Amino acid sequence: MKKILSAVAALGLVAGVATTAAALDFSVAGTYSATGNYLSDSNGSGFIVNEAVNIDNASDAYWMHTFAIKPTMTVNDNIKMISEMRLADNNVWGQGDSTNGVAGATNGTDVYVHRLYMQYMSPIGKIQLGRLSAGPWGTPFLDNDSRANGVKIWPSALASGPWSTYFNFVKGVEGDAQVANTASSNDTDSYEARVFYKTDALNAGIRYNYSNNQASSAVSSTHNTIMGLYGVYKMDNYFVATEIVGFGGSTEFDAVATPDVDRSATAALLEVGGTFDNLSVAAAYVYAEGDDNTLDNDNNAALFMTGGGGGTGTEFAPLYILTGRGMGCLNSDINGADNISGGDVATAGTHTFALLADYKTSDRLSLHAGIAYAMADEEVNSNAGVAIGTSYLNRGDEYGIEYDLGAAYKLLDNLTYEAHFAYLDTGDFFQASTAVDNTTSVTLMSHSLTMTF
Repeated sequence: MKKILSAVAALGLVAGVATTAAALDFSVAGTYSATGNYLSDSNGSGFIVNEAVNIDNASDAYWMHTFAIKPTMTVNDNIKMISEMRLADNNVWGQGDSTNGVAGATNGTDVYVHRLYMQYMSPIGKIQLGRLSAGPWGTPFLDNDSRANGVKIWPSALASGPWSTYFNFVKGVEGDAQVANTASSNDTDSYEARVFYKTDALNAGIRYNYSNNQASSAVSSTHNTIMGLYGVYKMDNYFVATEIVGFGGSTEFDAVATPDVDRSATAALLEVGGTFDNLSVAAAYVYAEGDDNTLDNDNNAALFMTGGGGGTGTEFAPLYILTGRGMGCLNSDINGADNISGGDVATAGTHTFALLADYKTSDRLSLHAGIAYAMADEEVNSNAGVAIGTSYLNRGDEYGIEYDLGAAYKLLDNLTYEAHFAYLDTGDFFQASTAVDNTTSVTLMSHSLTMTF
């Protein structure tokens, strides 16, 4: 009798677990991409724009891949667990186990949790908490594929019609939890508020972010502020997109002899375009303020102030070389912004003008073409006579002219092959001196295979 009762209890337990599991909705999405790159002039950390006398720069060819898995578990109508894991993240073939994306990790730690958070549709609004996306805002300009631990809330009481609001708290650094640290206030916290207006024709928003960084023992605090405004307006086949961002803040040092540093800079994007049957065209202007004096206590270099290591944003790549991943110029992806000239470009800022076109020849094949002219915003550093690494007095202001060609072919509905070619006619900003023009033009060829599921 006891055996029968035990069997019935076990069956009841199994049935209960099965019923609970059946109530869950589990889905998985993701992407795998393998990319091959060739750079005519490179040292492995982006392209090289000048050559020493009687020396030809070496070329660089390499493969890399990324595998992202995005599981979502729907517990009920109000609760979801959302995550993203990277089994490979820009791993370069032939370099052994990669630790990309894992700070302080040892070889062999390829797998890591990129995002992990709970989403709760509460009576007061949507709430997300955990390791959240910390980059996207407005247009792709200045956006990064970054994440941070925190809480986000979209209050339903502050939403009406096309209007909605958003608040965010992020813990960047915790100075004392589970760590022997006598300075328990050495934390980094960030607070953000946004207001959105969205209709069928207009998508716009205002953003304010304040962060307080006290993680350094030599610094009293670093205060950063970001003010952002964006708008995307669509009318028939045409669109206008703009984003304006202002950076501010200060760093206060403990040492009496070390003066405080103030930050103030502006960056902006303006893009107009349209779609005509299978042809899409766009004209874009990118502005990032430069700093004309790197020895004073005012930092006005916008490309140093954006998240994810600076630059125009890892998610903003309209040009294969100037904003391309791994190129080390305006973009901050993989190699960081401006590895090509020791910080000159990020300090000098930019005015970049681009014309882009995409043509869909069939359901399978699409073609791309682009041309861009880029120059410095502040091409003269008033302290050029001092050996500070950014002495570009009397050099020209041209970064160069870039030409892009590309094609994408859908082998299957979820498998796409792409090929890119780009050529940068390098400008005289990168001359070693006013007397010697040792700039060299750069060629990029790349192709990739991307699978989505």
